[in-house]
Amino acid sequence: MEKRPNALQTNANLTAPPAYGQPAAYSSYNMQPVTNVTVVRTKTNNFLGMAIFVTLCCCLPFGIVGIVYSVDSSSRFDRGDDAGTLSAASSAKNWSIAGLVCGIVFIIVYIILYATVLSTSYPSYY
Repeated sequence: MEKRPNALQTNANLTAPPAYGQPAAYSSYNMQPVTNVTVVRTKTNNFLGMAIFVTLCCCLPFGIVGIVYSVDSSSRFDRGDDAGTLSAASSAKNWSIAGLVCGIVFIIVYIILYATVLSTSYPSYY
């Protein structure tokens, strides 16, 4: 008895039929070229140093708010939110500048009051 291959065994050696409209010499799978895209993002200034300086030297409440916005700016940059990064950095800068101005005004007012009112209110025994 002669063994004959079945239909599945004979079709396994054949190649796939050509795609519609293509000659048999071309493959139906077209490989696309690989492109690598490198996105370069520059980190914006988050004004953390300025906020820490304002917190330590000038005005504590404004400096703390500036630090919070500065850290928020850094975390938004890490998440990829560029618009949120710029917004939080701008808020940190504004709060830090406001604290710096308030601290300088407070120091100037204190010096003026000390020079005029406080120094004359205590009697001098020397």
